[in-house]
Amino acid sequence: MMTTPRPLDLRLEQNANDISSIYELLSGVDGRFDQIDARLDAHDARFDRIDARLDAHDARFDRIDARLDAHDARFDQIDARLDAHDARFDQIDARLDGIDTRLDRIDSRLDAHDARFDSVDAALGELSAQVGEILTILTADRT
Repeated sequence: MMTTPRPLDLRLEQNANDISSIYELLSGVDGRFDQIDARLDAHDARFDRIDARLDAHDARFDRIDARLDAHDARFDQIDARLDAHDARFDQIDARLDGIDTRLDRIDSRLDAHDARFDSVDAALGELSAQVGEILTILTADRT
């Protein structure tokens, strides 16, 4: 004779089936977590490689920055030297302007002297002509 299962037995069997199904789902989820974990490990390794490359770039940029700082310091020194040269050229230019002014005054004085010498030369030319006439007259009178 067959006995009908009691509700408690049915419930226990249902719970056992449910628990079995939950374990199957958990094993599927566990497999999925393993896949995700493997992908995360791959991403982590990739990020480590990227981080290493970025560290190398950062070190290179630090070296470039140091070189640029050295160039900047040299340009500052050159700029200071050029400023000193510029100041010296300004002094020389001022001195040459003074010399140019003095030479202009001397030129104008020499022009005045030249005019005076021209008038003296003309006077001496007239005087020489007159002396020549006097000598001609004096030598003619002796004869």
